[in-house]
Amino acid sequence: MIRRFLIGLAVLFGLNAFIFTSMAFADGNSVYTDTDLKKCSLHSQAEEGEGEWATFICRGYAGQKVFVSEADLRFSLGYGRNGLNQKSFSQRLSPFNTVGKKMEWRLRHGRPIATILRYYTETGSGGRKGQILVVTKLEGSEACHMAYVDALANKGANEIAQNAADRLVDGFSCATDSPVHVGERGVSPF
Repeated sequence: MIRRFLIGLAVLFGLNAFIFTSMAFADGNSVYTDTDLKKCSLHSQAEEGEGEWATFICRGYAGQKVFVSEADLRFSLGYGRNGLNQKSFSQRLSPFNTVGKKMEWRLRHGRPIATILRYYTETGSGGRKGQILVVTKLEGSEACHMAYVDALANKGANEIAQNAADRLVDGFSCATDSPVHVGERGVSPF
């Protein structure tokens, strides 16, 4: 009887240690969601004579809405209920671009603090092509571009973007700061 009790305590303490350890590693972890527009729903699109644009809603981390907009062959994103009014929704890279099919969400204490999304850039018809990792800060009901990483110019570009997200997020303000370039530049059009 005492032996079963001691085994039970060991299992209980082991389980608690496992849960505590799992929670401790939640900081700096990533989860991934789809930005494949084929898996997203159409939110709105241009009427005849308005040019060509469309906005889709994708499912983000913990079911959060991610608005993905394409206009003039350039993409932008907004997050959550206020997504269509966020700074990030109006921030577009200069070259023509498309977005990757997976978005990385950086977490702290189980809450998203930033996203990382690969943009495929091109200077024009048959022009120079590249890849830029865009690190977006999630700041309450606001979101904004925080950092850019040239994925072709930097070995380990994903890790550079993750480190930028984790390191810059606390001191970066969407209201007052401009996005920074992290790592080497110049291979991808930007």
